[in-house]
Amino acid sequence: MKRVYIGKIKLIFIAMIFSLSSCDYLDVIPPETADIDDTMTDPDAVLRFLYTCYGRIQYGDIDPISYANIDAAGDDFVLPTLWGNWSSYVQWGQVTAYQANEWGGGYHWKKLYDGIGLCNQFMQLLDELNPPITQDIKELYKAEATFVKAYYHMRALQLYGPIPLMDELMSQNTPTDQIPGRSHFDYCVDYIVGLFDKAAETLPATWNSQYFGRGTSVIAKALKSRLLLYAASPLWNSDSSPLANWENKNFETPGYGKKLVNTSYESSKWERARIASEEALNAALDAGFRLFTIEDSETIRNQQSINLPTVPGVDGNTPEGEEFLQRVMMFRYMITARITEGNKENIWGVMAAQNAKNGAIPHYVHTDDNGNKVGYWGGISPTLYTVENFYTKNGKIPVDDADFPNPSEWFKSANIPGNSDIINLHKDREARFYAWISFDGDEYSSNMVNYGPLMIHARDPQQQGYNPALWGNRNYSVTGYLTKKYVQPNLVYLNSGSQNFDNVKYPVALVRMAELYLNLAECQAQVGGQYIADALENLNTIRERAGIPDLSQDDIATSGKTLVDHVLNERFIEFFEEGQRYYDIRRYLLGPQRLNSANFEGLNAEIVGPSFEQFNKRTPVSQPFTWNDRMYVLPVPTKDVYSNPQMVQAPGY
Repeated sequence: MKRVYIGKIKLIFIAMIFSLSSCDYLDVIPPETADIDDTMTDPDAVLRFLYTCYGRIQYGDIDPISYANIDAAGDDFVLPTLWGNWSSYVQWGQVTAYQANEWGGGYHWKKLYDGIGLCNQFMQLLDELNPPITQDIKELYKAEATFVKAYYHMRALQLYGPIPLMDELMSQNTPTDQIPGRSHFDYCVDYIVGLFDKAAETLPATWNSQYFGRGTSVIAKALKSRLLLYAASPLWNSDSSPLANWENKNFETPGYGKKLVNTSYESSKWERARIASEEALNAALDAGFRLFTIEDSETIRNQQSINLPTVPGVDGNTPEGEEFLQRVMMFRYMITARITEGNKENIWGVMAAQNAKNGAIPHYVHTDDNGNKVGYWGGISPTLYTVENFYTKNGKIPVDDADFPNPSEWFKSANIPGNSDIINLHKDREARFYAWISFDGDEYSSNMVNYGPLMIHARDPQQQGYNPALWGNRNYSVTGYLTKKYVQPNLVYLNSGSQNFDNVKYPVALVRMAELYLNLAECQAQVGGQYIADALENLNTIRERAGIPDLSQDDIATSGKTLVDHVLNERFIEFFEEGQRYYDIRRYLLGPQRLNSANFEGLNAEIVGPSFEQFNKRTPVSQPFTWNDRMYVLPVPTKDVYSNPQMVQAPGY
């Protein structure tokens, strides 16, 4: 049997009942077995069935924060070619409807519709079998299943555009002409919003930490905010969307006919998103959620006896320097600290997959007492664009900061005493940069090597540098940069060869407080007028937590950028490697600018033993990156198009 984890709850997955059999339409119709009554025989069995509805979320199979998943395919990081992950195939423009057939059960489309079918089955059986639970519990479970069903529909809409809406459990004998086709995008949005609203009426605002991971009214409102934000964005709300001509052939949406995409801009969509985002933020605050703070972090750090990090050019012996280093650690703990450790930032999360940190930690950490070189994969590689778009200590992008070195000096040594490997581009940056990005000469962790620091020697082929003969041609940084974002500060390799990685687990945020502030700021900036000052206030709430100066209206006026541009760049930094970038690029129609081959660059990292000058130069990543407008959405597997007369394929596939 498989075991599923919802927060800290160990759940039994009943494979006999919940492994969905093949059918004509996407396997969305669960099997009708003689044993189905066994799912409702007692309260524990009912709860196990409910937890199984959450399974596709909590397994991490469809979560957007996994580097291997489809929607990790932004411009913030790349992976080694031979890893062959879905995110790379999306970046390369190599996802086809036929390839989706081959991926089968591993493709998000099938997993999402399997999950929707399971939720529909659960709610139907609650009514049909009348299990031995109270009416209040029954209504609560229905609300949870409705919430999960809404989330699965929302994820499908994000990835595939207009989708079939599966409101009820369908018999396996359903005639093919009665299987729904895609509904108009706006109709899908209204349907999913209705599900979130319905669920929020019954769901609690929070759960005891023991049940972290189950749906709440706060999470439902937060996801509604995210959905309406996307729906108001140019991909789905403009007169110039590349998907504007997408229509059904044999299926009509009530009130929309065969059209699938709106072809005119509606400012009211931003106002609707603003109202929902304000409601979500207020609901989260009322429920006790808040941004993670230095005080939160310092409590955990002191309990774990972790040293403050070393950051190039920062004197930790001064009050200002010490506060900066504490802020760096705050951002590392913000991602990895549990709710039980005082992390009120994480509103909803999944248990972190082990490979999230395995993929990040460099292939060489140290040599143990047995002479073994030990480490992990070290292949999650931030791009040079990412490095160049985190702020300086002055809260500006380096190219826009008059006090930062000229771009012609970026790749030269900063001449830091005792560390000549540090280049100018890596000095005088903001705290999030040092918390999440690692580079040649950087301290990756203050604790990792037998409770001492792990220093990065990205040019040394015997350490973290490129060396296929020693490390294989798979596990290395493609760009010369590493990530620390999901790596806990208290992970350690001991000289004895043991390590504590398997024992240090935490929930990864799918929704956190920073998003609610930035969702609202973006909507307020788009609506404009009286809300501009409020947008700045919400944006500056995130900047202040980052330890950088507030942005003023005068700053915006002289920057040559709009307030929306500033919010989007804040999202890029704050949500680096969290799956948001995939959607931000697409919803603002930035695919041609950001995802073409010329924009994927790093340092010259894929050579053995380079000199300082050879390594530190702008270098294209040698992978077949491409952009085609069809990549704004993903394809449905061809077998599911052929088996459903109402289904039309996405444009260009």
